[in-house]
Amino acid sequence: MNNREESLKKMPVTCLIILANLVAGILCIMAKNDHFDTGGLNYEYIHNNREYVRLITYMFLHANVAHFFNNMVALLIFGSTVENKLGSLRMAIIYFGSGIGGGAMSVYVSHMINPDTMRFSAGASAAVFGVMCAAVFLRIKGENEARRQDVIKAIVLIVIYACISFGVNVDIWGHIGGGITGGILVFLLSINKWEGFDETVISKAAGIILAFGICIMGVGRAGIGTNAASMKDSRIDTVKNQIVFEDETVTYGQCLDRNCEDARWKVFTSDDGKQVVQFDGTMIYDGQLSEILIQFTYKETTGRWLINYAGINGTALDGTGLTRLFTYLSRNYS
Repeated sequence: MNNREESLKKMPVTCLIILANLVAGILCIMAKNDHFDTGGLNYEYIHNNREYVRLITYMFLHANVAHFFNNMVALLIFGSTVENKLGSLRMAIIYFGSGIGGGAMSVYVSHMINPDTMRFSAGASAAVFGVMCAAVFLRIKGENEARRQDVIKAIVLIVIYACISFGVNVDIWGHIGGGITGGILVFLLSINKWEGFDETVISKAAGIILAFGICIMGVGRAGIGTNAASMKDSRIDTVKNQIVFEDETVTYGQCLDRNCEDARWKVFTSDDGKQVVQFDGTMIYDGQLSEILIQFTYKETTGRWLINYAGINGTALDGTGLTRLFTYLSRNYS
């Protein structure tokens, strides 16, 4: 067995994570979409829909080949150091723990800074930054006992690097959160009873099983090839419960949800700062399969959400066309 094969044998968790990311990337290419909206980090989906699994699935989605390549090369370099020194079980704990911690910080800090912006984020960067911080900590620590000063130095270095590498479309809060979590975890896993711990076959197997299970869940639950679930939001409920025509009792929810397939609702902020509730779905209209897109904006003067745009297959409807559409949709409730 040559040195390369021996090295790969010592880092099964690192190789397994890279393989899972590669599979997810291939599936996204086949689906012709990065699927950030189905499995990426997003405050509204995590907070309103309680889709906490996104704190795992986002780690397996990348925007493009360069994004994937950069993360996986860094993981291979620093992951090999961490897994060879600490073993597979601790490597799995540090990697996925950093990813979850970094993801949580990204979601909630970003929302606190820009609460009116609907934002999606994905990628393995937060988890990789945690592994990088762990590798730096191990280098600073050397053969000595783990100290708080060592983890502080490692975290500071990684945070400085995250700030230096900050740029457009870079999730700096995820990077910083992942680095901090990775530093804390490697410190906790390198002190007292862990010090001098030699990984056994059982602990290595436990690490591989843990990583394999999370990888299967992460790729499988990312929603690749599917549509994002409808958003649970009080503003959406308000729109759904509004009456379409003043002299009738039919609501927008009844018209749209019960007539359209793949019905999807979401809330976002437009470029001019307005809150928008958007619906899109498909249905048979005028004898053909049609894609319906409707956007509502809130009018303070009326206290109602009013239709700002409505279109069928990309063509905007005028007032007459809109009335005709909802007359058709409400036909079963008259």
